[in-house]
Amino acid sequence: MKTRASKKLVFGAALIVATLAMNSAFADGKQKFKIRIAGGFVQNIQQMQVDMMGTPTGVVESRSMALVKGRGTFGNVDIMAVTVSGPPTGKLCSSGDYAVADILENNLVLTFGDLSLLFGNGTGVVCPNPANPAVPIAEVEGTWDGGTGRFRRAGGKWSIQFDFADRVGEATQFIAETGVIKGHLTKRRYDD
Repeated sequence: MKTRASKKLVFGAALIVATLAMNSAFADGKQKFKIRIAGGFVQNIQQMQVDMMGTPTGVVESRSMALVKGRGTFGNVDIMAVTVSGPPTGKLCSSGDYAVADILENNLVLTFGDLSLLFGNGTGVVCPNPANPAVPIAEVEGTWDGGTGRFRRAGGKWSIQFDFADRVGEATQFIAETGVIKGHLTKRRYDD
């Protein structure tokens, strides 16, 4: 009984110290971070658009959605992303190849173990994948647009680089992927 109580006390103290360290770590400026990610991505989900009041506009657009897990600087995290892509406009990938599509919008919600949320918004390109020509790989950059809990009023920049993407099953648009999100977070002291 004492051992269980001791473990709970140590775990609780560790959570408090981690939260305090996280809050003070970027209270005065930037903190670099890196999060390894893995999960699934579904392309071309048809979605009826709505206006600001939630009324359908009659316009149907294609979206893509990713559900991934991550581990990194701020602990374990669940991530949901929704992406809007469009035809290529001549942008280059980091490899120097021309993009096969543009990423017009890539919205992220990161949910951490303490239920703090971090919101991101980015753009990018879809690039040829020499390792698997049937599955192109995205390159995305963006900004953090606040959050809740320890990420309230957070800002900064991020990028995603994928190191693996492959179809799950034959003739499907469901893709397994891994990669890394990296960048920095900012938070002004007087925002606390």
